[in-house]
Amino acid sequence: MPAIPSCACRRFRMSCLLVGLLWLGGCATPPAPPPDPQAAARQRIIRTAERLVGTPYVLGGESPGGVDCSGLVQYAYRQAGIRVPRTTVEQFRAGRLQRRVLPGDLLFFRTDASGRVSHVGIYAGSGRMIHASSGSGQVRKVSLRQAYWRQRLVGGATF
Repeated sequence: MPAIPSCACRRFRMSCLLVGLLWLGGCATPPAPPPDPQAAARQRIIRTAERLVGTPYVLGGESPGGVDCSGLVQYAYRQAGIRVPRTTVEQFRAGRLQRRVLPGDLLFFRTDASGRVSHVGIYAGSGRMIHASSGSGQVRKVSLRQAYWRQRLVGGATF
């Protein structure tokens, strides 16, 4: 068998090393997704809404003294420096619809006989939302796994 010239042997070793490094690189952890530029605002929206849990439901209300569903949204978003329209229908029309919602995004529902969007809540993460409930007379944090909410969900939106 003929001897392999030393330069060919070095090239072979370097090629093996390169292939090994490329293979190991393929096994590495994928890069983290880019940070959410709205993360701080989303957290502030959720914290504000959570502080209002237990606040009385007041039709047309938009302050810590009392809120309705769209007033809760308007107040929490305003505290995060984001302006949103006042009514549920206006919020639905102005928001950017999302297939996948993140905490702080809005959830819209059809809750009356009109068939139109009539209720809004703030997605809190982990399958829960914060909303001003006329039925219970206060702001509540509830599970979206309840059949009532699943059957009436129209979609989610962000601003």
